[in-house]
Formats: sequence, C-alpha cells, structure tokens
Amino acid sequence: MQFLIFEDNNGDHRWAIVTSSGQRLAQSPCYASYNDAQAAARRMRDGAGSARFERHEVSALPVDLAARRAAAPRDDFDAERWLDEGGAYSAAVAAELPLPR
Repeated sequence: MQFLIFEDNNGDHRWAIVTSSGQRLAQSPCYASYNDAQAAARRMRDGAGSARFERHEVSALPVDLAARRAAAPRDDFDAERWLDEGGAYSAAVAAELPLPR
C-alpha cells in the first residue's frame, strides 16, 4: 500500500491510500496545497499504528429516518414525489415551468 497525494479537478489537493493493484481504500478531504495534503497523510500514517479497533453495535447508533425525511427540504424537483405520482410527464405542468436562461 502507499499514500498517493494528488491534485483533483478543482485544484484542491488530497491524499489516498492505494493498494498495489490500484484499489483506493481511503481518501482525504480537500487541502489547499500539496504540502498540507502531504503533512496530513504523514500524520495519518504515523498515527495508524496506535489506532484501536472498536466494535459498535448497530443499536448503539440509532437513526430516526422519519425525522430525517421530515427535515428534508421539499421542492418542485422532489424525485421521490415524482416517482410516487407515477413519473408521468405532463405537458400542462411543463408549460408552467420557467424557461432556462
């Protein structure tokens, strides 16, 4: 395995842990410079030996899906609603949409 430090398409820098076969195992968030990404990769590598494995029970991490759905913003482009309504195209509704600029 190796740490690969690279510049992404947005001009940000990242590190990734890559296997010898090229499989990406992990990737960092964005860093402003190559040196920042390299320093973060070194900290990750140096600290990995002291990392502990901890088991987390699924019940210890509850997720309230109903609350998440209620909190999600709704708009005219809501795919779930569109699918629930059969996904049919309506020329009358399309005529009411604003034209692209």
